[in-house]
Amino acid sequence: MIFGLENRLEVSRNDRLSVPAGGTDISNVTRLSFGLTSETAIDRLEFLASGAVIVENGNDEPGTSFDFGREALDLNYHREVPSAVFDLGVSYRSDEVDEFDDELADIDETGTRTDLSINTALEIGRTSAIGFALGAGYSKTDYVDASDPDLVDVTESRADAAVIFHISEIATGRVGLRYTEREEEDAASTRTDTLVTYAGLDYALSERLDLSAEVGYTESETEEFGITDRTTGPDLRIGLTYDMPVGTATALLRITTDEDEGQRETFEIGRDLETPSMTISAGLGVTHADETGTDVIGRLNLAHNLPDGSLGLNLERSVSYDDEPVTTTVAGVSWAKTVNDISSISLGINYELRDAASERIEQVSFGAGYSRELTADWNLDSGIGYRIRDDADGHAESPTLFVSLSRDFEFRP
Repeated sequence: MIFGLENRLEVSRNDRLSVPAGGTDISNVTRLSFGLTSETAIDRLEFLASGAVIVENGNDEPGTSFDFGREALDLNYHREVPSAVFDLGVSYRSDEVDEFDDELADIDETGTRTDLSINTALEIGRTSAIGFALGAGYSKTDYVDASDPDLVDVTESRADAAVIFHISEIATGRVGLRYTEREEEDAASTRTDTLVTYAGLDYALSERLDLSAEVGYTESETEEFGITDRTTGPDLRIGLTYDMPVGTATALLRITTDEDEGQRETFEIGRDLETPSMTISAGLGVTHADETGTDVIGRLNLAHNLPDGSLGLNLERSVSYDDEPVTTTVAGVSWAKTVNDISSISLGINYELRDAASERIEQVSFGAGYSRELTADWNLDSGIGYRIRDDADGHAESPTLFVSLSRDFEFRP
């Protein structure tokens, strides 16, 4: 069992990068957490719960506010025997809307968001010629006092079933169904039902080359204002993995069908390698859809271990559809150095570009941090940050300064 305590004091100006610039926000967050891990030869249980006492003086409310929030809970259970495996996961989180993701378009949104998800999976007959796999999931997102009218409550239920054929030591086949029901509490009372039927095969073509293929068919029905639209099309995935002297090389062809943008075809080649001092993961490909046209996509993640620290590089270009085609480019460099046995420093620079017909958003973020072990139990983390943003509203800047004290108490019954 691990009991955690962290107190973070943060001062920031124009935290939401608004135009004209907002004032200064001062917050003191005391976070309490409890974690439990239990493991035997056949199962593993992990549980983590946390919450925070928040004292804040800022622009959203006059004066100083006191609140208990940022609640989070995660439960994961895994049980495995030679003939069967069972997984259960439960997740809950409640926080301010802008704390959930780093979407550039959502930086100035306000309100409270609560997420709940439950997932379970069971596979039996793993040592038999024929096995079965069953899965189910439920997720719900609720918004309270959200400033963006497009942020609506969403409920999604999922279920899947498959028959697995253990053909030989080098070949495994499967036939199955996936069903998803999604309901949105918007003005149109949108409901989407999606059914995917598929057949798949995993086959070792040689000692170094593996094939993973899945051919499916998607049927989707979307109801808005009482009118139903039906979308059908292929759902295909063919992947090859080749074992190199160092790492692996991959090729992936993916065809999906979506009710918003129709059919999308994506082809990507990749290379992963790991040496004692460096890890590289790279991919380059092309994607096409009727709504967005043809675009080049790619990614590069590099982590290099230095004698007294580390150096990281991240590059990515992706294409998505959010009521319109959106191209996202991300570039980042991080550096960390160990000063001595008890302290270290770090630097980071990130660039993000979200390019769409309705708005072009650019944001650059700088960060520097210092960490130190004050005692055998207490840790100090501090840092400064600076963000620069250009969008349809204009130019915005936001500096940040923080200092944090933390400690974990471990107990084994």
